[in-house]
Amino acid sequence: MKIGIITIHNSPSYGACLQSYALYLYLSMQPEVDCEIIDLHRPYQADYIASRRYRPYQSSFGKLKLKIKHLRNCLLNKKKPIYYSVASIQKFKDFNEKIKTSQPYFSIDSLYSNPPEYDIYITGSDQVWNPLQPYCMEPFFLTFVPEGKKRISYAASIGIATLPKEMKKKYKEWLSKYDAISVRENEAKHLLESFISKSVVQVSDPTFLLDVGQWESLSLKPAIDKPYILYFGIYGYRRLFDYALRLSNESGMPLYNLAQVQSKVVDNSYIPVTDAGPQEFLGYIANADMVITDSFHGTAFSILMGTKNFYTYIAPNNRRGSRIRNLLETYGLSHHTLDTKLNESFFQLSSNEICRTDILSIILQEQNRSRNFLLSYIKHFNE
Repeated sequence: MKIGIITIHNSPSYGACLQSYALYLYLSMQPEVDCEIIDLHRPYQADYIASRRYRPYQSSFGKLKLKIKHLRNCLLNKKKPIYYSVASIQKFKDFNEKIKTSQPYFSIDSLYSNPPEYDIYITGSDQVWNPLQPYCMEPFFLTFVPEGKKRISYAASIGIATLPKEMKKKYKEWLSKYDAISVRENEAKHLLESFISKSVVQVSDPTFLLDVGQWESLSLKPAIDKPYILYFGIYGYRRLFDYALRLSNESGMPLYNLAQVQSKVVDNSYIPVTDAGPQEFLGYIANADMVITDSFHGTAFSILMGTKNFYTYIAPNNRRGSRIRNLLETYGLSHHTLDTKLNESFFQLSSNEICRTDILSIILQEQNRSRNFLLSYIKHFNE
């Protein structure tokens, strides 16, 4: 059986890279399954060819908000340039070699004119159905798939709480051809079920499909011989980084900055990490005494890798924060959300221990439930 996955992959993002790898690997481990990821290139790639027909969706109001946000960030210097070393980029490329992909599609038009052939087509995870993404969503709804072929989604994410009326109409049309629909967040399940007639199942992020031991064997331990705090931020919140520095000073532990958005300017108050690939990322998370993050996958891997302690920051204006809240609620870890005022001391945070036995039990439950959804349809389609 041939299975093709379309998802956010081949990206210099730890979360996107590892979630696509997890879904690909889990399916590839199943008997008689030949799986690959559809190699659709996106606007950030140098060889991407823009389409006049297939364009990103943004309402006029949404465009205005993005312009205002960009101007505000420039004025406040809220975000620094994304900075990866040549070594880090090469590690991402090497890691992506572990994934079998289709022929490259440099444009959306080429995908529609010559789609790959599979028995089952799967929309993978991450925010593939978020209308605010800077690329066309339509291929992620499998509209390029030939009629009569099986289509399912696994842990797709919308990332926002509401959809414009005109998008609901499109989503309803596109999803009508799916044989099974699953999403990553309960919020997305309730949203879709409010305007489509199909049942929607909530499942875990693909990273939870793999056993904890598989992630542990993949991780590379950093050459650090003393306790440390890890900061992994993706939104560039200066307040959060300053708070992590304060925790470092209070605890006496060094702060390692693995932020995807960070300054090239280095001082002695922290240690920047700019050469980590996906496997090093896992190692930094697993071996930290405390992780401070604003990232969904920073949170997910802190849970999976058994980090001694971690805390996640959800900004009051973060429209995508529900995905992290859902994740923490599932594992009984809502109390590992940082107060938005960032007032807690290191002593207060460090006294809030995590029971690894309870977490492993929930991981197993969620893993079995999510695996059963995926395998039940694959086996059914193969009969």
